[in-house]
Amino acid sequence: MNSAVSKPNYRLLLQHNADFRYLWLARACSFFGDSLYNLAISWLVYSMTGSSLQVGLVIVTKFLPEMILGLFIGAWVDRFNKKILMQISDAAQALLTGTLAVLMLTGQLQLLHIYLITAALAIMGNLFGTSQSSLMPELIADKAYLIPANSLMSVSLQVTRILGTVAGGILVASIGNSGAVIVDAVSFILSLALIQRIKFRSRTKRQPGTAGLSIFAEIHEGWGWLRGQTALLLLILLGTLSNIALGPSNVLPPMLIGELLQGDSRELGLFNAAIGAGLLLGGLFVGSRSPRRIGLWFSLGLGIQGLGMGVIALSPALWPACFGNLLLGFGVTVTVIPMSTLFQLLVPSQLRGRVNSISSLAFNLSIPFTYGGVGILADSIGVAVCFGIAAALFAVCLTAGLSNPHLRSLDILAPPSSRAPDREFHAG
Repeated sequence: MNSAVSKPNYRLLLQHNADFRYLWLARACSFFGDSLYNLAISWLVYSMTGSSLQVGLVIVTKFLPEMILGLFIGAWVDRFNKKILMQISDAAQALLTGTLAVLMLTGQLQLLHIYLITAALAIMGNLFGTSQSSLMPELIADKAYLIPANSLMSVSLQVTRILGTVAGGILVASIGNSGAVIVDAVSFILSLALIQRIKFRSRTKRQPGTAGLSIFAEIHEGWGWLRGQTALLLLILLGTLSNIALGPSNVLPPMLIGELLQGDSRELGLFNAAIGAGLLLGGLFVGSRSPRRIGLWFSLGLGIQGLGMGVIALSPALWPACFGNLLLGFGVTVTVIPMSTLFQLLVPSQLRGRVNSISSLAFNLSIPFTYGGVGILADSIGVAVCFGIAAALFAVCLTAGLSNPHLRSLDILAPPSSRAPDREFHAG
């Protein structure tokens, strides 16, 4: 694939790279199964307990393992064959969801089982995601195609999330929670079979002298390399700040719609659908444009998110607020896809799992504190002011990104010379 002859796009990527095609389809199956499981298990827990608190605790159970074990998973991904790790993850998730279905069908299911299985699924899901993210740059020899690849993954996430949620509701209503969980188990088996079709074998070797390192020493090695990477540290800082700024969009929509805009659950559904539409449109837009100046696009995405937050803060009615939420979702994707691509370009393949885990930990640590703090803040100063503060924080992030010449000038076809070279192979 020669980017000088043909502009990188989805069709050429899928047509000429069979290994990526199988990886994309496998990830889509996993996304679909995850969305279906989330809906089925939330409804099941609420049906069993009648408590929204218990539903929230199940969500926390999915979130905590990545925070606790993510660094170790990243180190393991750097040690072993990523294709095999993804297959282990799929097999384990199929077994776990199958076990959950059996417990449901035999009437032996208890709340503790749900917590334990959900935590184990989160660990296996993190193993799959980290392995997939680390393997993908190795499958794509022409790095100009990384943007379409990441865009296609993003678009698939949004489409399968919608389809999985809708299908989950239909399946739960027609064949029950156990039937929906069985379908989820089948999705992991399909993903495993698709991963098996990947022929590429990573031949990136570990650095001399690191074979005897403990897992803690390997994590420290990843952090030691990251400390010297100014652009990546700035990306992580801005990504963490943008996660904080996104707090109102995740916590306050019910308060915004119910108290400020005098709406009900139907209006809330429309408002939430708008950000999903923006995420989908953003992925399609970035993929179709295949931008080279991804450092600049990352910064501009932060600005679009800030604009969306500002529109929401000033909206006197539902439809302007929905437009602001659409802008917000669009900006999130315009930010996230270049950021993912930059990590794939700048991080040596033998360190990719650890560095990705370190960055994910930084992004996620801010979330629990932000969500709690936003709720308290909104009660005292109002929901519109909270969205306005978020817009201002995004403006700070935009200014920081644009004022850094190193980040601003990053080009997908001319990455910095400080980047350690990766071995590149064409997929079949």
